[in-house]
Amino acid sequence: MVDTEYLISLGLTGYLVPSWTVILYVTITSILVLMRRIPLYLLTTHVFTVYWGFILYWGEYLSGASSYTTAFAIYTFSSLAVASLAISSYFQGSSYEFSASEPDPT
Repeated sequence: MVDTEYLISLGLTGYLVPSWTVILYVTITSILVLMRRIPLYLLTTHVFTVYWGFILYWGEYLSGASSYTTAFAIYTFSSLAVASLAISSYFQGSSYEFSASEPDPT
């Protein structure tokens, strides 16, 4: 296992994800999978991925963009577009039943 102090000595402080968010993510997704709420699980995964991407790579996004406002607007619009598509597919999608047994041949 990699020691946090070793990563800090390498200058990788920007690449550390807070452990409380990982614990929260694992708890929420475990509950959703056990409740068979797969679309909500996928939406939760998307939200946490966008959040971690924002924290970890925000400096690189800003340095590559021509203006800070444009970079933030593109990032926000993209994440909201994917989240709204996921929510709309959740309400318009069909219901699936998961079974551990084999289907009956007819």
